[in-house]
Amino acid sequence: MRSLTAGFVLGAAGPVLGLSPLDTFYPPTLNQTSYISNSSIGTYGGIYKAPTNGPTGGDPYGTYDYCSMPHPRSQEYKSPGPIANGSVKGELVYLEYLQRHQRRSPYNILPGGENQAYECDNVRPYLYAGGNSDSGIQPMPMYAQTYQDPTNPFTPGVNGTCQYPQITIGGVQDGYQHGKDLWNVYGKKLGLIPKKPNDRVWFRSSESALTQGSAGAVLRGVWPDYDGALPLHQMVSSVDTVNEGYSCSAISSTLSELESTTEWKEHLSVTSELRSKLGSMLGATSSSWQSTFDHFSDNFQARLCNGYELPCSISNSSACVTMEMAEEVFRAGDWEWNYYWRTNPYVTKYIQVVEGLFIGEIVARLQAVLDGKSSLDYSHIFVHDGDIGPILGALGINALRWPAMASNVAFEVWKTNGKGSAGYYARVLYSGQPVQTIHGTLDWIHLSDLIAILSVYVPEDIESLCG
Repeated sequence: MRSLTAGFVLGAAGPVLGLSPLDTFYPPTLNQTSYISNSSIGTYGGIYKAPTNGPTGGDPYGTYDYCSMPHPRSQEYKSPGPIANGSVKGELVYLEYLQRHQRRSPYNILPGGENQAYECDNVRPYLYAGGNSDSGIQPMPMYAQTYQDPTNPFTPGVNGTCQYPQITIGGVQDGYQHGKDLWNVYGKKLGLIPKKPNDRVWFRSSESALTQGSAGAVLRGVWPDYDGALPLHQMVSSVDTVNEGYSCSAISSTLSELESTTEWKEHLSVTSELRSKLGSMLGATSSSWQSTFDHFSDNFQARLCNGYELPCSISNSSACVTMEMAEEVFRAGDWEWNYYWRTNPYVTKYIQVVEGLFIGEIVARLQAVLDGKSSLDYSHIFVHDGDIGPILGALGINALRWPAMASNVAFEVWKTNGKGSAGYYARVLYSGQPVQTIHGTLDWIHLSDLIAILSVYVPEDIESLCG
């Protein structure tokens, strides 16, 4: 097997370029295709490497880390400026916390086959159902165990004991630490999260086992000693407002429009040699692999973030993906996500049709707090990169790199008191830091102003917009 020591160059551009951890989130040239082709910036300080076992924490903490993004931690957490300096008095009264699931095996298996086996028998994906009361049938805890039968004539594209995708053991460990850190900030330090779940907390996920598995690990970290069960809300998949659950023809038509622009075609042009080389090496020549960098990025990220190597050709073991090639793939993926949700000429409509209903749900909960009618203190929702991206786009983030594993957005609402300063204020943290946007850094703004920023992306009539 090839050594992974070369992997340490992933992220080496941070010190070379003199970047702070926060700088790694905001490449100033991300709007330009030269960001993709400029090999001298490497990963722009980003980290794309983790061992099989976690938890991971990045080094230094706070750096863009694709394997496990930073999140609020007591060691780094600072209260909003006016609260910290004593110019106003107030308390945190509501937290809306969104996060992507933890690290996993890939969605996209190379068409030519994988040259390494993925092993997941060190994690148990539980699968069971029971009655809704203690007096009902209590199920036997069951978990999936992937295997291959020697009598089965069909050969999978990859050996091993994983499903694709599946939360890995490192993802479970990352999730548990994530939850412990949230408790230390929002429970122990700020007193908002209760010592045990009550009727003022609420949890939701998509229908995916990825988000559900992450929820179990994270919430166990929040409440390590709680011995009850918790409801994790999901919508019916056909009308789900996350993970592109509902049918809307305008999603695909708008995507086709933005992928027909001069800018999109230019990015395909500057990456044509790389795509051709990877396609030939890995048998990945179909349009699904060649039209965007989604599949290559996903495959390479999952390998590096779980202690595996970059792939080699099945037919020629000496033809392997290099770190330099992977870095260009990751830069191209960043460019695409920034274009999808920030810079394409159809971005407002695209966010509305993809994520507008979910943004409307967030706005409704924030409005209930503003009106003094909220029934919740803490809402935690487990979703996907395709949900985090448009939300950050709606906030107007200055630059959007691919929302990585466990990416998180914390909407904090603070209630202030005192003569001339009473009211509701908000700040929005992205991966633990106030998000930098076209509206300024969202560290302390009127809650009504935050609602106004988001409301632009809530469609008035989604059925008409979807056609």
